[in-house]
Amino acid sequence: MSASLTLQYEFGRDDDFGWLETRVHTPRFSGSGGFWVQWQDVAEWSALLLAYPIPDDDPPEADWGQWDNDGNYRSIVKIRIAPANKTGDLDVIVTIADMNDEQHLCRTAFRANYPDLERFRDQIQAMMRRERPLATLTGQCGS
Repeated sequence: MSASLTLQYEFGRDDDFGWLETRVHTPRFSGSGGFWVQWQDVAEWSALLLAYPIPDDDPPEADWGQWDNDGNYRSIVKIRIAPANKTGDLDVIVTIADMNDEQHLCRTAFRANYPDLERFRDQIQAMMRRERPLATLTGQCGS
């Protein structure tokens, strides 16, 4: 069954921070949300997706969030892409939380492969150059 992760970046007026809209869809779970992110952080994370093979001990992870009043960090958008097995499959693990209510969140995972990841990385880089509106990573999910 198919699954997907879609990112859409809306540049802010100051051209430094923008809104990163994030949507994930799997057969069992779907979620959407976003967070204010510096465009440079998105571009730097996409460059980490060039690695082949992706290292087991330090896979590319994007974690954008905020500190609460008690000094605790809370992830709002978190994406981790890690090796799933020796045959080249990748686990895509996505968490999307509500900025204002920590009880509302979606966490799901699906499988992708290196060609899927390469297309996604190219789309992110084009999105950050304002050449396309969004980037989508497609993959597969068990029942």
